[in-house]
Amino acid sequence: MNADRRRRLDASTQTKHWRPGASRFSLAYWRQRSTEEIVESLRVGKVEALKVKSDGRILNGNVRVKVLEERNFDLNSLKRELV
Repeated sequence: MNADRRRRLDASTQTKHWRPGASRFSLAYWRQRSTEEIVESLRVGKVEALKVKSDGRILNGNVRVKVLEERNFDLNSLKRELV
């Protein structure tokens, strides 16, 4: 996969997203956290909430979304801030 190519979250239905250059340390950190803890960290209003552009690109939460995806979590259930 081309490192410059990015998958996007659709504004109405979320799909998968992964930024290939994401830190392996960040990925390891979030893989050790519970699903509930990750979901809570992404909640709207939190400092590190899931933030998405109107075209679906994730601005904040890439690694956590990837970990939830690995756990077969329903990504469509996540609320997100549009910026």
